[in-house]
Amino acid sequence: MTKTKIKSLRPTYAEIDLAAFGHNIEAARQKAGTDIIAIVKADGYGHGAMKLAAYAYEQHRVKRFGVATILEGMILREYLGPEPMIFILGYVDGDFFDDVLEYNLILTMVDEKFAGCFNRYLGSQNRHAYVSVKIDTGMNRLGFSPDMVWADFLNRYENLRPIHVMSHLSSSDSDVEYSASQIDIFHSYIKRNNITCHSSLYNSSGVSGFDNKFSLARPGLMLYGYIYGENSVTLKKVMRIYSKVVHVKQIRKGEAVSYNRRFFAQKDMTYGVVPIGYADGYQRCFTNISHMLVNGVKCPVIGTICMDMTMIDLSGVDTNSEMVVEILGDNIGADQWAEWAGTISYEMLCGISDRIPRIYIG
Repeated sequence: MTKTKIKSLRPTYAEIDLAAFGHNIEAARQKAGTDIIAIVKADGYGHGAMKLAAYAYEQHRVKRFGVATILEGMILREYLGPEPMIFILGYVDGDFFDDVLEYNLILTMVDEKFAGCFNRYLGSQNRHAYVSVKIDTGMNRLGFSPDMVWADFLNRYENLRPIHVMSHLSSSDSDVEYSASQIDIFHSYIKRNNITCHSSLYNSSGVSGFDNKFSLARPGLMLYGYIYGENSVTLKKVMRIYSKVVHVKQIRKGEAVSYNRRFFAQKDMTYGVVPIGYADGYQRCFTNISHMLVNGVKCPVIGTICMDMTMIDLSGVDTNSEMVVEILGDNIGADQWAEWAGTISYEMLCGISDRIPRIYIG
């Protein structure tokens, strides 16, 4: 299907700017002072993991990628081929250990039970496997205690070959003192145990906010153009969502718009219907709060956002012209969406559904 036809499907579509993604990769590398594990879980934070990972691999020499699930890893391996390293950062059930070996995926060991289970499986297959090992320095989610002796791990799990040790900052965008404590715990652990394999601790806010003492970094959100916390990094937004006004209506003062009559016109007015709704990731809680831009004019959302449609006030818009609607992009970011929803930009980006077709440019 051509790009022109894709843009006309509803006609709501997302442009994914590959050049912007490449810019952010290099910004992350420069700030980290090391190479990166590019985090492309959750379908590349809603942007399309396959296309972005392939671009990163082919155009920016990214050789390491991080995903959350076994299925994400398997699909990415089929798309990228045999060379890149693919780290699975989340839990994988033992039923899929065969697939881990077949697809050459790197599991993350998070506790004795999981490490023991995978080690025994490998022994039954007379195999060894590269793994990542996670140390819990204060996130208190997954990982071995920093009291664990590294040599004991190597001796106990003889079929595991660690090539990466990692931890995770819990509050790199909000608590400098606590983050500094985690950094110190992890750095001391590596030095105390004479660990020579690759190590990583920093997520996006960690990369932008702290000097990197480790050999890799794991940027996620910043690759897509967003970041939290104080920083001096120049990023480019990768996704923009556009649509059209597909229907124009007039309403009299006192009349209501949409479900449950949550908006009443304060005057006679003209409004329009845009084909996007909460099934697309445009949250229902944006009702009577958010806005879109129509030919550069700020147009408030009026009435309850529907599953497939949203109504906007067209006051000040020339409704006889072609009306191009910016829903997300340079002027309305995912951080603005997050403010309207009372959440974080991660959730907003990951929630953009595949009903909105992605068009890759650049």
